[in-house]
Amino acid sequence: MPDLNYNNPAVTEEMKKISTFWLTDIGVDGFRLDAAKHLIEDGVIQQNTEATHLWYQNEFYPAYKAVNPEAMTVGELFGDGLNTIAQYIKNDQFDLAFNFQLANSFIASANTGKAGNLPNTLKVSDKAIPDNQYATFLTNHDQNRVMSQLGGDVNKAKLAAFFLLTSPGTPFIYYGEEIGMQGRKPDENIRLPMQWSSDENAGFTTGRPWRAPASDYLNVNVAAQNGISESLLEHYRALIQLRNKYSTMQTGDLIPLKSNKPSVYAVLRVDENGTFLILANLSEETISGYTITLKDAGLAESAYSVETVFGAGQAAGLERSGEAFSEYIPFENLNPYTMYVLKLQIRNNEEYNVDT
Repeated sequence: MPDLNYNNPAVTEEMKKISTFWLTDIGVDGFRLDAAKHLIEDGVIQQNTEATHLWYQNEFYPAYKAVNPEAMTVGELFGDGLNTIAQYIKNDQFDLAFNFQLANSFIASANTGKAGNLPNTLKVSDKAIPDNQYATFLTNHDQNRVMSQLGGDVNKAKLAAFFLLTSPGTPFIYYGEEIGMQGRKPDENIRLPMQWSSDENAGFTTGRPWRAPASDYLNVNVAAQNGISESLLEHYRALIQLRNKYSTMQTGDLIPLKSNKPSVYAVLRVDENGTFLILANLSEETISGYTITLKDAGLAESAYSVETVFGAGQAAGLERSGEAFSEYIPFENLNPYTMYVLKLQIRNNEEYNVDT
């Protein structure tokens, strides 16, 4: 890959012309900037230099926004902490930045069956990066595929998708994750043709693909999962539809909740449009005797009706009167790998009084 001299004004102007071509003539919506922190070196310093920040802020960002104010960029800043990543967002350099820390937490919680650091990573992300301007994902084209990292376990893959699509941020899905495609390094093996069907070449082409599809394409493909309610593909579709239906699931605040069971994952998503409880049993065992602490969640003292908008079964209602609302048990038992999104509605159409 070329290493261009962005200190040369002619190079900068040429790159602006190139981006304008893609935005106008081709009609793309924006750009992913690979290894974005390595743009301009300063002596032996090769990443996150002041010159790099200034180029994005003063040259590139204004240029592509002038062409199309709704165009967007997402920065790939692998290896940096959230506070460093935030500098690219706070100063109008990128619209989004990939949140690798959160991706690692999604996979770790799905793999271990314990919430672990995930709630705290979500909280820290919201605090560090303004207005949820981070891109969430599970894996990308440089990493072993998520299904391979999860040992081919569909239940764990569903949990990972549940984390991704019920969390703040802008979710990115690497092609094939929604059907459970596997692949490990080298890179060529994680960039194989999309598995559309059990036809020759996985239905990707009637010609000759750059690589043969993975050997499991006869069973792992879109056609085999399409319309099958329990499939990974339909799980992704249901979560995406839920996220699109309720704006709170996209941009609402996130409030981590405490549970007495490490395998119970519970958070609230809250804004002026609604309150949703995100709940999951991350383990392969049925969980009973659990509680969810809502004492410090900022909910109003009121009776709430509870509607299950994702998952199966009617959750128990809840009522807050002083400290009586501190612990909540939506279901007597949580079956293995069950996932719920519960919509909380104050009864009698009382106004929300949420102190976040």
